[in-house]
Amino acid sequence: DGEKLTSVTDGRGVHAAPSTQRAEDSSESREEEPEGQDLDMLFPAGAGKLPLNFTHQTPPWREEYKGQVNLHVFEDWCGGAVGHLRRNLHFPLFPHTRTTVKKLAVSPKWKNYGLRIFGFIHPARGDVQFSVASDDNSEFWLSPDESPAAAQLVAFVGKTGSEWTAPGAFTKFSSQVSKPRRLMASRRYYFELLHKQDDRGSDHVEVGWRAFLPGLKFEVISSAHISLYTDESALKMDHVAHVPQSPASHVGGRLPQEDTSADMLRPDPRDTFFLTPRMESSSLENVLEPCAYAPTYVVKDFPIARYQGLQFVYLSFVYPNDYTRLTHMETDNKCFYRESPLYLERFSVGAVDFELLRSDWNDLRCNVSGNLQLPEAEAVDVAAQYMERLNARHGGRFALLRIVNVEKRRDSARGSRFLLELELQERGGGRLRLSEYVFLRLPGAHVGDADRGSPEPAPAASMRPDGRPELCRPLRLAWRQDVMVHFIVPVKNQARWVAQFLADMAALHARTGDSRFSVVLVDFESEDMDVERALRTARLPRYQYLRRTGNFERSAGLQAGVDAVEDASSIVFLCDLHIHFPPNILDGIRKHCVEGRLAFAPVVMRLSCGSSPRDPHGYWEVNGFGLFGIYKSDFDRVGGMNTEEFRDQWGGEDWELLDRVLQAGLEVERLRLRNFYHHYHSKRGMWSVRSRKGSHTGA
Repeated sequence: DGEKLTSVTDGRGVHAAPSTQRAEDSSESREEEPEGQDLDMLFPAGAGKLPLNFTHQTPPWREEYKGQVNLHVFEDWCGGAVGHLRRNLHFPLFPHTRTTVKKLAVSPKWKNYGLRIFGFIHPARGDVQFSVASDDNSEFWLSPDESPAAAQLVAFVGKTGSEWTAPGAFTKFSSQVSKPRRLMASRRYYFELLHKQDDRGSDHVEVGWRAFLPGLKFEVISSAHISLYTDESALKMDHVAHVPQSPASHVGGRLPQEDTSADMLRPDPRDTFFLTPRMESSSLENVLEPCAYAPTYVVKDFPIARYQGLQFVYLSFVYPNDYTRLTHMETDNKCFYRESPLYLERFSVGAVDFELLRSDWNDLRCNVSGNLQLPEAEAVDVAAQYMERLNARHGGRFALLRIVNVEKRRDSARGSRFLLELELQERGGGRLRLSEYVFLRLPGAHVGDADRGSPEPAPAASMRPDGRPELCRPLRLAWRQDVMVHFIVPVKNQARWVAQFLADMAALHARTGDSRFSVVLVDFESEDMDVERALRTARLPRYQYLRRTGNFERSAGLQAGVDAVEDASSIVFLCDLHIHFPPNILDGIRKHCVEGRLAFAPVVMRLSCGSSPRDPHGYWEVNGFGLFGIYKSDFDRVGGMNTEEFRDQWGGEDWELLDRVLQAGLEVERLRLRNFYHHYHSKRGMWSVRSRKGSHTGA
């Protein structure tokens, strides 16, 4: 029997993975021989080069290590294939649990998990065959010596997640049984056993061996022939330097190239446009006439009932198509229409553009639709008019190379605001980026009271010769490229996620070269890692560490983080740990935050269990406003977080803040961001399980 690990952790309450058909239990099922399998077969081409981080030298070995091996558990991760385990963000360095087992047979009685068992085998002398059995898939790797770097795949059960064996069924698949290997009794051999279990079946994994003689049966490798790789009992979860990295399990290695149907992964010039030098503001002076900007949908001082601010958030239109519509997820939520015989019988009717059926209301029901699409003719007209005015000012010095991005916020009473982003070629110079707000004001539109105190004149909207309104420059609506952005993140006992977040922030700095941001971690007495030390050693341009006592309180943590920011004219971004940021996140936050005018609530895509940014399956979190960018001066002006009412429960604090932001007269920009993901994680063991009010947003 395999060892039960229920004393280590509790695997209940995990979301089920989609069902997959199992392979027939037949001895005729065949798979190719794995012996010495080349990595090019296991990890197909196109997924990168082998890293240089393999573990060649092992830690000092001690006699007391005999009788058990290391076991790392990766919980709450769907799928039945070992490839699904490798897709896990924290594999192999940051498991949920580190423990040990006394033989190479485990049966935890859990669902949706992966195991990594590793250590040394101490064999008797002679030729030995190994075999692995499991439900679902598994891989057994063995090194010709004690080095993890030399490990080879010698036996496995399945690759797709549908293959399985009964306990002790060591000969169901040919791939389960290794070729004979000559081992020396005086040596120890590094091994690694990987196992992945989905939400069905009788989970187990075991490794057997036998002398290479006719008629002998496989026997489970017992405690007499195994030993630890190293003793982890005194280490905190962020101590990972000792974790072996082998061809089976390593960071930054070659994973199978995902065959994804997600349109959002296709390259888009928006993703890297922030790297193009921006035009000097002096070159844009007097290109457009200044005009008042006071949209009628702003609800300044309007009484809003609790949590009703959602009804006053409007969506922007985008051009060109950014492919944020989750077409690969529409089998779960079609949003626009239901399949029915009546609809299908109308096949002779012309194709329907479902974008025409959508409005700019904040739809809280459809979580797979993308950003609203702006008609091409409208975007081209605005860009052409701006280029005409720009070149009239500069004598034809600039040529339009392409329209990279246009965002429109519609006000049916006064006109439309546009964020215009164009790639230009300067005569005798290089390529430049134009990224400015402009306003297309309707004829006869009246100025609201909000603009009467403006220091600049606000002339009436002028008309073009063809009778259409002309572009103007909206007053007090210019975004700052150099403004500091502070990521405010409260944490408690989330070592794996803190380490990942800091690594992502360091990678963001390295990739963009942008040093105008800081990370503010508010630590509620974490015991699983030294958060302050992790901040110090991370390659971040700036950081702050704040320590608070007591239970975790998200609202209080966010407020403390914002209070630590001294510059009121900088942006604070209320955040959490489980976020994958696109490389243009800093630019996106800055563009959509304007002091006294705009706040930014980007829509994040929640990844499903077992899904990754390389193969994103999930939905847009249309209800949550917990990820929020705003100038500190505006945050302070609206009263900050409600720390009295929202203490040690989650749910509602983001909606309540939204109510007050809108009542203060700010617009809240709401856009789905490309490649902006919330990693899947369960809430088991988190602070929010004890007491919560709602389920619209979370950590």
